[in-house]
Amino acid sequence: MSFFKLDSLFDHLTAFIESKVDIYKIELREEASKALSRLMVGLLLFSLGWFFIMFLSLAAGYYFSTLLGSFFYGFLIISGIYLLLFTLVFLLKKQLGLKEFFDKQIENWLNSDK
Repeated sequence: MSFFKLDSLFDHLTAFIESKVDIYKIELREEASKALSRLMVGLLLFSLGWFFIMFLSLAAGYYFSTLLGSFFYGFLIISGIYLLLFTLVFLLKKQLGLKEFFDKQIENWLNSDK
């Protein structure tokens, strides 16, 4: 009789472990789905922002070109502005706290429930 109880206990334990594994699989799928969704929204926003900046840069380049009468100088001004911004951010990255800002943004992104 004791053998049947051990066999039943083993069956229940196996079923319990299988159920736990299934629950973890479902939770993992949910988390992966949420992360993929956040990634896709982030990529969409990044793409839209990128296109906005590119078309704004083109418009500004053409604007300066008409003011100066030369496409070369118009777009050179826009390139110079980007070079100036790059240099400022590069030199002031510690003072601006960019690493801490992005670390916090990534942490918020990973821990968001939306």
